[in-house]
Amino acid sequence: MIKKWFKSELVRKFMFTLMMMCVMELGKQIAIPALDSDTTRRVMSSTPFLRNLAITTGGQFNYPSIFSIGLAPYMTGMILFQVIMLLDIDGLNKLSKYQIGIVQRLISFFIAMLQSFQLIYLIKDHIKMSGIMFLGVDYNLIVPFFVLVAGAMLVSWMTDMMVKNGIGGAGTLIIPGIMSNMPYSLLRGQGLGTTSLEINLTNILICVFSILIVAVASVFMNKAELRIPLQRPMIQNDFSESYLPIKVLAAGSMPFMFSTALFLIPGYFGGFDAGSGIGRFLQQYWSFDSPVGIIIYCGIVVLLGYAFSFMNFRPENNAKQLKKGGDYIFGLTPGEETKKFLNKNLIYLSTIANMFFVIVIATPLVMGLYVEGISNLMFVFSNILILVTVMDTVIEQTKVLYLRTQYNLLEQ
Repeated sequence: MIKKWFKSELVRKFMFTLMMMCVMELGKQIAIPALDSDTTRRVMSSTPFLRNLAITTGGQFNYPSIFSIGLAPYMTGMILFQVIMLLDIDGLNKLSKYQIGIVQRLISFFIAMLQSFQLIYLIKDHIKMSGIMFLGVDYNLIVPFFVLVAGAMLVSWMTDMMVKNGIGGAGTLIIPGIMSNMPYSLLRGQGLGTTSLEINLTNILICVFSILIVAVASVFMNKAELRIPLQRPMIQNDFSESYLPIKVLAAGSMPFMFSTALFLIPGYFGGFDAGSGIGRFLQQYWSFDSPVGIIIYCGIVVLLGYAFSFMNFRPENNAKQLKKGGDYIFGLTPGEETKKFLNKNLIYLSTIANMFFVIVIATPLVMGLYVEGISNLMFVFSNILILVTVMDTVIEQTKVLYLRTQYNLLEQ
């Protein structure tokens, strides 16, 4: 019985997932060479842009480690390729899965180089120079750069292996980082106007109840979907009627994985020229303690919500697949009319999702204008939404794998 249990697909995938998560966390603790670790730790902790990006992409920006870049190149490469695929270019549509994987890895490699260069540039003054030059660049600048790039590509490979052999896919690897950072986010915030939260009974009760409400609402919204009935004339049995589901949260948690980082980019670059007019404007308005900044941030979330909804559901592709398979929506002709119908419903559901997103993030930010530290709940709510979507995938895959172990055609 025990031997059979260890051979089951569920246990093997679970053990593989656990191993990958341990390797990921171990890699975050291995510092890159030639650094003054104490000084670089202070420099990186004072950069909200990098810290927020790391939290949602499984990176490590408390200090430079071989996995500091995290899943950012992999996720960005995947998103950029999906955007390119939306152009519906015949040459791209004919690519095999292997060729698609190569293109995505090349995009990820280019992004990994850019992010590694950015990190090395940030901490270059705290790297011990060796005096050995190569093409005018010190050896101790070159080695950390390539170590970071190699670490990012290793994480991309680990992510591919997780999708193939693990449970929950790429999102599982970011769970430990998000959970470990939530207390810090709640108590200290993530910068750009957020302040420390005072620990008292009132604030504790507010945090507990609001977190429970958001968690329950997130689970409900993540499960909600619109089921569009399909007619299947080529199948003459009980399964001739089916449906096409469109999730309310078609964008998933992707808007929250990138919204904060995008919001922080202008302030990050504006800090290089704080005395200019643009720099002063960014410091005054582009923050979480400014009504203008809150409106801008909510706008970024809404735009990302619509964008990722269309990227994930892809109404045009679904319409083509229905037409190709001979299925159709009652009362609609296959093709262009079906695509317009799917677009209309996706926009409707995405609007509902975006209203939910705005309520979740704007409420603590607006309250934070009057109650110091409450705005930190926005970061916690964002992390809860990410965890809900990732854990839902983990649970659903676990259920499927478990049911496989309970089904045997040869048993009487």
